[in-house]
Amino acid sequence: MRFVRHSSSLCKMAVLSAALALPGCGGEDGGEKKDVEVSLPDPGPLGWQWTTGRFEVPQGEEIQDCYFFEVPFDEPVFVNRVTLAMNEGSHHMNVFRLRTIAGLDGAPGEIVHGTDAGGECWKSTNWKDWPLVMNNQSGHQTEDWAMPEGVALQFQPREKLMLQTHYVNATTQKTPARAKVVANFYGVEKTSVQNELGTLFATNQNIQVCPGETGKTFESTCKIAQDGPVTVAAANGHFHSRGDRFTMSQWDEVSGKGADFYESTDWDRPPFDKNIGLELPQNGGVTWTCEFSAKADECGDPNNDCCFTFGGKVEFQEHCNAFVYYYPKGTSDKNCF
Repeated sequence: MRFVRHSSSLCKMAVLSAALALPGCGGEDGGEKKDVEVSLPDPGPLGWQWTTGRFEVPQGEEIQDCYFFEVPFDEPVFVNRVTLAMNEGSHHMNVFRLRTIAGLDGAPGEIVHGTDAGGECWKSTNWKDWPLVMNNQSGHQTEDWAMPEGVALQFQPREKLMLQTHYVNATTQKTPARAKVVANFYGVEKTSVQNELGTLFATNQNIQVCPGETGKTFESTCKIAQDGPVTVAAANGHFHSRGDRFTMSQWDEVSGKGADFYESTDWDRPPFDKNIGLELPQNGGVTWTCEFSAKADECGDPNNDCCFTFGGKVEFQEHCNAFVYYYPKGTSDKNCF
């Protein structure tokens, strides 16, 4: 079964559809932009596909929107491969499961735009306990991850998810054509799954980088509360253009910080390391570190002496976020804010 919608209104509303290229969407606005379309193959009878459809990112703007949709199955489904593809210009896309509802929610098929009243799609506190499903922080690069053998994500029947996409067409990044995101979820039979995948989404919100500062470092730790050891399967990190170096390290409550297992020095295309295979001990976790530098003439928030502090806007705010995928999942996924 695939999630399929057939309606010409989807082109105008950018509502989620399973079509690789929505009929009638191309050239509706008569614009001169030539799109290089991302597309993905049919994920098969046990999988499904969603796409935002194409949308414009005006010059000088950042667009962050939250799309709500549901798993299109009436029984539990297991997924052992996820592919996330984006047209060039994307800063990130994340997929979350919904938990506590604060200021952000929507029915399946609805979009909460970052420009909507209240700007709830920009407020990370709205999804502070929403478990991560998968992320792509790598610009227009497609992330295609086949999980380790016997490991899969489990989704409940009609479980509601949120896909958040962030495009930038300003000084730090450009969107040369229209924006678009496509996500494929490949399902497997339950009998082939021995371990459920768990995810960790962690942010350090106590960051401040001021003009002229170099080598400014922030470090934080997130414990994965488990009854036994877990294996880190994959990871990636995320900061904005003031970021110089991002690392993740082993951590346990006896020895503290251990050896590094992830490094990125590329802020707009951080690597998604899919071949880690690192064991963390019982009650262990990860320490992640972000190093920043800001040019002397750069200005973030003028009300804070032009310093760059935590926030989603690439142009004048900063992030220090860690994404970790591990197994077995245990009782729950993990968020550290």
